[in-house]
Amino acid sequence: MKILDKITMKNLSFPDIEVQKMELSFQEKVLKIFVEGACLDINGKGLKLNKGMLFFNGWKSLSISKFNHVHENWIEVDISSTEPLNDLCECLFSELEVSLRGFGKITGEWLEWKIIRPKEMYAEFN
Repeated sequence: MKILDKITMKNLSFPDIEVQKMELSFQEKVLKIFVEGACLDINGKGLKLNKGMLFFNGWKSLSISKFNHVHENWIEVDISSTEPLNDLCECLFSELEVSLRGFGKITGEWLEWKIIRPKEMYAEFN
């Protein structure tokens, strides 16, 4: 099992990779995203990773937005009524913020899950 710390996670990408499932606990402030795989770019060499999980814990805030194509802007949605991601198309991992964009599993709408100041984040892959 490969464990990737938050610094190494900045080198992850998810081309044509599906999200198997997402587990979210508001009370514990834990988000787990199970993916079919990933690509890890280290020093210009791409390494294909098998199934894995992205883990985020103890964030300051979590928000979910959908893109409004008519007005071409992002609209924040109620977290309790949102849908899981079908895939991860764009990812930004930094010390202060994580942005995960992809299409919704149910509606197919373009969504962004934004995690502000996670206390802990890592990824593990088979």
